[in-house]
Formats: sequence, C-alpha cells, structure tokens
Amino acid sequence: MKLTVPALDIKADEGFSPDKDIFNRKEFGESLLNMIKNANDELVIALDAPWGEGKTTFVKMWRGYLANNNIKSIYFDAFKNDYQKDPFFAVSSQIYQLIEPQDEKEKNEYKKRAVSALKTIGRAGLRIGIKALTSGVLDETVFEDTGTVKDVSQETSKIIDGYISKRIESANQDRENLSCFRIYIEALAKKLGKGSPIIFIVDELDRCKPNFALELLESIKHLFSVKNIVFVLVMNREQLEESVRSEYGVGIDSSKYLQKFVSLWANLSKSKNQYDNSINKYLHNCLDRMEFETKTGNQQQCIGNYEELANYYNLSLREIEKSLTNFSIICNTTSENMATDYQWLSVYLAIVKVIYPNTYNKIANATIAYDELINETNIVNLSDDYWKDKSEPHFLRWLLRYYLSENEELTEFLKQGDFSGNRFGRRDGGIETVCKLLEIYKVT
Repeated sequence: MKLTVPALDIKADEGFSPDKDIFNRKEFGESLLNMIKNANDELVIALDAPWGEGKTTFVKMWRGYLANNNIKSIYFDAFKNDYQKDPFFAVSSQIYQLIEPQDEKEKNEYKKRAVSALKTIGRAGLRIGIKALTSGVLDETVFEDTGTVKDVSQETSKIIDGYISKRIESANQDRENLSCFRIYIEALAKKLGKGSPIIFIVDELDRCKPNFALELLESIKHLFSVKNIVFVLVMNREQLEESVRSEYGVGIDSSKYLQKFVSLWANLSKSKNQYDNSINKYLHNCLDRMEFETKTGNQQQCIGNYEELANYYNLSLREIEKSLTNFSIICNTTSENMATDYQWLSVYLAIVKVIYPNTYNKIANATIAYDELINETNIVNLSDDYWKDKSEPHFLRWLLRYYLSENEELTEFLKQGDFSGNRFGRRDGGIETVCKLLEIYKVT
C-alpha cells in the first residue's frame, strides 16, 4: 500500500472524465459556464467551499471543459504568487500571456497601457512620495501634531507644498488614465476571446497573506473587472473573512466588505446521502490509488470501520488523504489481517492524529483518561444499535475504556460481562502499539 495518495493527473484538455469526476461535478461546471455566457455583465464569481473539499481539482477539470468549448481561461495560484509586492503585476502579466507571441504591436500597446496605469496606482502615495522627495529626512510624522513641522526648513516645506499641489491637480488625470486602461482591457479581452468571455480563475485566495489577498481583490474590482473577462475566485469564504478582520480589525463586517468585490457566490458542496456519499466515494478512490487490496474479510471490515468514522467526523477530502497516510503506516508495518480491536484502534488513531493532534499527543504519551478522551475527540454520540444495551454504546468506545481504565476500574468494568479481557490480551498491546508505529514513521 502506498504511503500517500498520488495526485490526480488531470490533462489540460481532459475535462470531467468519468474516472476522475467521482463527485459528478460536470453538471455544475456546465451550468456555471452557461450562466457566464448568458450574462452580459462585469462578473466576479466566488466559488466557496471548505478547506480540502476538492476546489482545485474541480477548477482544473473545468479548465479542460472550457478549452473543449473554445473558452480561453487563465489559472492563477494566488498563494504561490503572494510573494509579489503588487497584485497589479500579478494579474496584468497573466493577461499579457494570452496575447499571441507574434502580435508585437498588441504586446507593446499592452505594456504601454499597463505602465501608465501602474504609474497612476503605484504605491508611491503621499507619505512615501514625501519621504523620497526629502531624501528620507521627513516621513509621515510631519503631518502629526508632534511639533515636527516647525523644524522643517523653508525649502523642504516648498517641496512638500508643491508635491501635494501636483497630486491634487493630477487627480482628474489619474481617473481618466484608469478609465482608459479599463476600456482598453475590455476591448483586448473581446479580441482575445473571439466573442466569448475570458475566464480568469484565482485559486487559493484564502491562503494568501491577508494584505495581498485584499489588495488583489481591489485590483480585480477597480481595474480588471470589465465585460469580456469573468473572474472566478476559488476560496473558503470563512477563512477569507478572517483575513479581512486580520487586516482591518475585528469590528469590521467582513461579509459586507467582501460583497463589495463579489457579484455572485456559488457553493461547491459535497453530497452526503445514502445513495451518493461523497466521503465514501473519495475514501475508496484514494484506497484504489494507494493500491490497497481487500484480500480478507477482516480487511473489508476494516474499510467499513473507516467509512463509519469518516462519516461520523464528516472528514474533508484533504483530511481523508492525510489520515490514510497514517493508516498506511500501520498497515505496512503490521499484519495484513489485523484483529478487530486493532482495526478500530488503527482507524480511530489515524483520524484523530489529523483532526485532534493535541489530543493525539496525550494518547501517545498516556496522559489522558477515558472520559476526557471521548469528549476531546467528540465521540460522546458515537453509537451502534447492536450495543445499545451494553455498558458502552459502541465497540470502539468499549475498547478505549478497556485500554484506558485503571486496574480496579477495569475489574468492575469487566464484571458487566460484555467481553472477557482475555479476548484482547495485554492491555498495553493496543493503543500503545499503534501509537508507537505512528510516532516512529512520520510522513509530512
């Protein structure tokens, strides 16, 4: 069994191939494109889903679908580009790449327009400009009531007055420059898209540094959001709202702030019903890619246990992948035909190590009691009808109590007659053994 889930290899023109579109998101991709094509608006669409729910996989498949429908698209990983100081460069350079290499006239025109816009919106604002004009002698403190102004020389005051006056006089020209840039970008997009909109996908926006993410939104809204270019922002809305609060303070209404930049919100959800369970589908898909074979009845039962806990915890797709790496370590270093108690403990600890790492450390160091454990790992409500009349409502909870009970408590516990302790052998051979394997071998 492979230690990690191999990444899906999605070719540029593959689209929603049946073997990889396991969540049947093709229909959503089709309706999204139809909506874009039929809307003659300046659109900024936010595609919202929790962390680790397959957003990037979806947009990569969708790009192939777009290509097959003669729609030009741009994929921009914002997280990989947040080292850049100015989001304007990041966006404008991506659009520039769409111009045909041989079209030197258009490339030169684009660069000229971009430079003009950049001069207008550049970071050399009032405070930075003054500091540069005075060779660093003065900074923004000259505008604060600290008495610094009286120490400024007459010549320097003239420089400052002239700079401010020039900025005021150029305000109208600045607005005209930016308006001209937007008009040019709209016409260019119409030419490059050949009658269809260009779709600019911005992925991983919520993972960026807060200031870069928000400045990127502002650049998109004020400079690049024009007819013929549709932006699709792929994000976790909740996390991006945290970025807003981080940048502007907890008092800001982060939801309303984002509404200024987004025309339409769309949800990329996963199905969870008895007929179409996304968690089970993805779990089995990952196991297949990891080359896990169910050769025995015990192994089949073990995967059934995994399904139960993965659904109980409502694991994200990313959490399923990470927990399976832990599970693989256990499988590859023990017998393929694990006993029932080891199956449950292995699956449970593989998952807990991912979603409750602090509690897992307590388990590994034997510093947690049973009652504390079931609360911290949220299995208070884990139950099974077969166990409803027994001392614990689920076999996993029975096992955990068995392994974590003190000797006197264990004696009383076993008197209830659910099982004999002899069935499980030494009590330090369960949780302790599994944790040792997870601690010895760590894959990041």
